[in-house]
Amino acid sequence: MSEKIASDLPCSAQDEILEIGPGHGALTEWLVSKCSNLTAVEIDNFCIPKLQEKFRNSENFNLVHKNFLQFDIEAWLNGHPSSWLAGNLPYNMATAIIAHILPHISKTKGCMFMTQLEVAERITAHAGSKSYGSFSVFCACYSKSRIMRRIGPEHFNPKPKVSSATIFLEPLESPLCTGEDFFAFVKAAFSQKRKTLANSLSSGYDKEKIINILKNLNFTENTRAEELSPENLVAINNLLTTNY
Repeated sequence: MSEKIASDLPCSAQDEILEIGPGHGALTEWLVSKCSNLTAVEIDNFCIPKLQEKFRNSENFNLVHKNFLQFDIEAWLNGHPSSWLAGNLPYNMATAIIAHILPHISKTKGCMFMTQLEVAERITAHAGSKSYGSFSVFCACYSKSRIMRRIGPEHFNPKPKVSSATIFLEPLESPLCTGEDFFAFVKAAFSQKRKTLANSLSSGYDKEKIINILKNLNFTENTRAEELSPENLVAINNLLTTNY
């Protein structure tokens, strides 16, 4: 399965790869053979000597012993422009790692990650779907995303209790929105899914103003956040923060 996953990354022999969480190197051994240079960032003390031994003869393999959330990705990308990012992400850290990457994704050629299927569905969800939420919007502001491969528990040993998936994140030419105020607005909008957008936001914004904005954008006052595309949410937030 690792070979198939690696084959999904459309890199050339001249490209570089930054791999996150290589573990024992199951995916690494297939990635390292298809690029000019691979830098692997691993936090686990147990895995470090195993990786050093496994790839001791691979001149294009570089190992960084660090928590990826403390890794200066901007500095690395500045020194390795147009690289690919890949990895089998720790399931309990996947959203935090992707959130750490997204503001810098425009400096990459793209990202391919394996995550828990539920997380993959949240990242790639569109307005109106049950998985759509604030993290879907955050991801959509920086990238186009799609699920590439669904992977059942039977492909792992030991078998996990959940299914997995590989996702591909393609950087947008220009981010849809990057403001912290906008992301705070989105979190508030999705904070109470059963409520209408106007009610969810009423503690921080004028309710009548929200309703008027919705009507002028051809939505009803009963519209919920999950019905609105990222572009819709950007438009509403822009109007809320102006003298509309």
